Amino acid sequence: MANDFEKVTTPVKRVASKPETGDFLPPEAKKVKLDPAGVSDNKNPVSVLNELRIGLKYNLIEQTGPSHAPVFKVGVEVDGQTYYGVGGSKKVAKCRAAEEALKSFIQLPNNANMIYSTGADATNMDFTSDAFEGMHKHRTVVKKSTAKGPVMLLNELYPKVVYECTENEGCAYSRFKITITLGDEKFFGTGSSKKLAKNAAATAALAKLNFNLNDVKVDKRPNVLAEEQERADYVGRLIQEKFASLMANDSIHARRKVLAGIVMTRNGSLIDAEIISVTTGTKCISGEHISMNGCSLNDMHAEIVSRRCLISYFYDQLDLVAYGEEEKSIFTSREDGKGYRLREGLEFHLYINTAPCGDARIFSPHEEFDAIDRHPNRSSRGQLRTKIESGEGTIPVKVNTSLIQTWDGILQGERLLTMSCSDKICRWNVLGIQGALLSHFIEPIYLKSIVLGSLMRESHLNRAIYGRVENTIQGLPPPFRLNRPATYLLTSSETRQPSKAPNFSVIWAPSLTRPEIVNTNIGKPESGISRFCKQELMKRFVRLVGKISSITEIEKDTPSLYCEVKEAVYSYKVAKENLYEAFIKAGLGNWISKPLEQDMFELTELKE
Repeated sequence: MANDFEKVTTPVKRVASKPETGDFLPPEAKKVKLDPAGVSDNKNPVSVLNELRIGLKYNLIEQTGPSHAPVFKVGVEVDGQTYYGVGGSKKVAKCRAAEEALKSFIQLPNNANMIYSTGADATNMDFTSDAFEGMHKHRTVVKKSTAKGPVMLLNELYPKVVYECTENEGCAYSRFKITITLGDEKFFGTGSSKKLAKNAAATAALAKLNFNLNDVKVDKRPNVLAEEQERADYVGRLIQEKFASLMANDSIHARRKVLAGIVMTRNGSLIDAEIISVTTGTKCISGEHISMNGCSLNDMHAEIVSRRCLISYFYDQLDLVAYGEEEKSIFTSREDGKGYRLREGLEFHLYINTAPCGDARIFSPHEEFDAIDRHPNRSSRGQLRTKIESGEGTIPVKVNTSLIQTWDGILQGERLLTMSCSDKICRWNVLGIQGALLSHFIEPIYLKSIVLGSLMRESHLNRAIYGRVENTIQGLPPPFRLNRPATYLLTSSETRQPSKAPNFSVIWAPSLTRPEIVNTNIGKPESGISRFCKQELMKRFVRLVGKISSITEIEKDTPSLYCEVKEAVYSYKVAKENLYEAFIKAGLGNWISKPLEQDMFELTELKE
């Protein structure tokens, strides 16, 4: 079994010269300039433009000249801009106008190698056109796009396009990677089959061409701009390729069901995007292994562990402040001199290869797609749900379930309940992703976007991560707020791979020289404890107290217990209580907490 990407040959009906290979670059790193040689020869510009922009109207602006040799001027409005064409007939003028419009976003072949297939005889054609010679021999047009797939459409527009395929046998979800090169721009698609990968790559290319995909057989949200889709695809590709490189020589731990990661961007640019975490996992700790001193991870679902890596990264940045290197940190002092805030322009993007478990995933993926939920009042919509301790999936919180689980009940055999990932992400969108401890030092930080690799229904996802509490949450103390992150689906959507979830979680952060492998049954690596467990993060908190300024002035009166430190952030506590009350008001159930004993370890035990 090959661990590295192995180049294979993919048969393509129309093949030109092999494209140059190279690493992918973010959308803004290269200016789009489509290769003239790649544009389909002998196409009617009106036909091409009508495929790219459906529903256009051509207007006769004026008619001049004598009756035996009239000159017509036709205009067409595309994306708010009017383009004009002049010719000896209305049809020729219409073609000229369409060609001018196409030039605004596609570089046409040299010598205007799109013909005027108008059905008019030679007396109505412009004899000065370089494309006139031999024009009667060509009548090829791009046919209506209805029911066509993206590969077929791209092949009609660019019959010389080449699909370059590489294969990675170590990953069933993205085994094949297709690269399409058009001029200086590369487009990528991945999938469990070559067909899926080609469809994804072709869709990405058509989207960059501003092709109207409403009638194309792809699962694409029409309200997402091409630039936004490119950015989402880039974020997902960063995480996928980083994981592939980390697991290149470890086929055992390359097995996964859920892959997640967090990417940080600066000023909206992806050129210097930084990968903060790459994680896998779908399991929670067994109840018999829960820890009283915070040395075990309770929830090892990939997106949850990714957030713990982000918290560790925040501590790294606060350490820079403590060592007098604030100019290198992502944090800067608040105006009042108490605590810190995130520097302007920094944004965090969460990638998950599938919908988060819980409310966001309660739908049938093969039923007719609707951007709007037709049954928003069903009792199953929005319900708080808990993960199953020794299995996968979630179940709704029972009405009579106690708000707090008991330690002795868990040890005696009662199932350990953990809130679903959908519920936790909804909580992050109110309380922030920094958590209670860091709220002593920094203002709340929220996700800018969430990118999914599969199983996305916009109405269900948005309801799950913020919509279900929009109408009931109130009284949030500033600067806490209800965050509404942008949501995207990758062009290269993953397909379902029935398999048993592995009993380990892979965790990588920039501070690690190699990934940490955690046994999900015990919440620890095979030796030692995780660098991202409560105990380790609490140690980092203790080391910062008194060395940097705080919002809460925790250094003046530091509690002795971990749970007391969390409760000492009054604004965070109030925001959390208001969120839980919002769930209850909406009839969605109660938030279930872990046994109190889990957070009752002393800080003095952690001081070095």
